[in-house]
Amino acid sequence: MTSRVGPRTGHSIAVILSEAKDPTDAIRASQVWFARAITTPESEPQPEGAAEAERRLVSGPRMNALERLEVYRRAYHRRLIECLADDYPAVRHALGVAAFDALCRAYIARHPSGGPSLNAYGRSMAEFCRSHPTPLPVPNRAFAADLASLEWAIVEVIHSAATERATLDGLNDVPLERWAAARLVPTPALRLLRFDYPINAYFQAFADGERTSIPAPAASRVVVYRQGPKVWRMDLSEPMFAVFESLAAGTSLEASLERAAGSFAADDEGAAVRRVAGWFREWVASGLFARIDFA
Repeated sequence: MTSRVGPRTGHSIAVILSEAKDPTDAIRASQVWFARAITTPESEPQPEGAAEAERRLVSGPRMNALERLEVYRRAYHRRLIECLADDYPAVRHALGVAAFDALCRAYIARHPSGGPSLNAYGRSMAEFCRSHPTPLPVPNRAFAADLASLEWAIVEVIHSAATERATLDGLNDVPLERWAAARLVPTPALRLLRFDYPINAYFQAFADGERTSIPAPAASRVVVYRQGPKVWRMDLSEPMFAVFESLAAGTSLEASLERAAGSFAADDEGAAVRRVAGWFREWVASGLFARIDFA
């Protein structure tokens, strides 16, 4: 996925409309009319206020006023579709170009652009796929929603603030009795995700250019995190996820292990301790925690 460091410019349509509930001057009235016209879904045969086009716009030598307005309506939707395709390349691949474009147009109709930056524009795509009340051109909405959740987590991690990372240095000198109350603070550039499908495996196959098809349902757990400029994804087992999720919520190490005790039913106490110690070393070495607080 392409890492986007800077902002992408957008259309401040919502700003215009929110500031113009009662427009009193000609310029503001024209802005409101234009905003409503170009955000009219392309499924509508004409933009809202089409009858006013000849009065508000100048016709050109090749196109009349309404045709010129349609150029802007198409450009508005196309720009937003381009941004969504940038955020969700795997979803686009899974659905196909035509179905993805139709999904984007439905999304744009529900979520018009709301600010000058489009970095956060696609944040509601996963929920849109899951809960939109009308039919969508998506063959498997649950899978598409899971895949969108992973891709949006990648976008969020790319733009998350960088922080200092906890290291293993000096941890061997911490007295054993202090570890029970230890709290591990995760880095902001990290997301924990539960899926009903093997989403990370599908995404990796897509990234590797392999031929892919929508897999059968199978629960999976993933952590997405950033090290420097690179974004990484790590599959987690259910016991690993249970411990990590509790730690990320601010629970002490001792309480986190107690909450996840059911996941270690097949292990004796020594084996469980060794497993958790191995996870802990891997997580800290991977930079998943900003610091470790000892009460």
